[in-house]
Amino acid sequence: MKSLILLLLLSSSNLIANNWYTDLEAAQNAAIASNKLILVDFWATWCGPCKAMDRDVWSDQEIQKIMQNYIPLRVDFDTQRQLNMQYGVKGIPYVVIMDPNGKVIHNNLGYTNKTETMRVLQKYKLNLSFLQVESAYYKRKPSYATALRLAQKYLDYSLYLDKDLRRPILNITEEYLEEAQELLDEEQANYAMISQKLDLLLTNVDLYQGNYRKVERFLKKKVDEEELRKYNWGLYTFLNYCMAIENGEEAQIDKWTVELDKLKNASVYKTRIKNLQETS
Repeated sequence: MKSLILLLLLSSSNLIANNWYTDLEAAQNAAIASNKLILVDFWATWCGPCKAMDRDVWSDQEIQKIMQNYIPLRVDFDTQRQLNMQYGVKGIPYVVIMDPNGKVIHNNLGYTNKTETMRVLQKYKLNLSFLQVESAYYKRKPSYATALRLAQKYLDYSLYLDKDLRRPILNITEEYLEEAQELLDEEQANYAMISQKLDLLLTNVDLYQGNYRKVERFLKKKVDEEELRKYNWGLYTFLNYCMAIENGEEAQIDKWTVELDKLKNASVYKTRIKNLQETS
């Protein structure tokens, strides 16, 4: 694993003035190696507001200092049309903050002054070391398995963030889970188990986002408990326990507490419950 991170770091040398990368691949490699998000500036030489941001914002010493928490990438609107299409860029300046694999956490169209830019950069200056291994494996080989593992890491990571940061992180968690569903092959032997797990994890995202009605609708569906007990009983128990707590249903709390205590990895779920309660 260390050799993979080293290779990513060594390949990340495509820099221009003011330490802007100009190549997305290189910026992604650097982001994984340094555990940072990517700050993307879509711009053009003819763009007046872009020049104003260079003068008023990007060249400011305070801004440059906080930008050290990011991997900065500058995308030429005129020459990198594919990236414009990929990220739906129809006007500039267009500033994006994305994770090392290109999932968008924040975006803004138009000129932004120093104060607002500073507020955004302060908000998202995250350390992604918790996600490094999974991000590197996903970058090397996107598959249902690597997308699933990364989504699970993001789910856990979200519980250590403030509420205003949790939602954008959960949004990209959902993207990874949906991508895993698309990459999952119906012909593989464990399809039913993985598909069920993805449904449970998507419902877990709803739980963390406070979409309790969606969680309740999912849990009221007829389920094959025998199949759940084989593979995904822990997740199902966790969801039911959290909803019993949310609804204040004493009988259900007692029922799912018993089931929770039976789990081999009960301590993992109890830690998640504790973190969720502390940050809700």
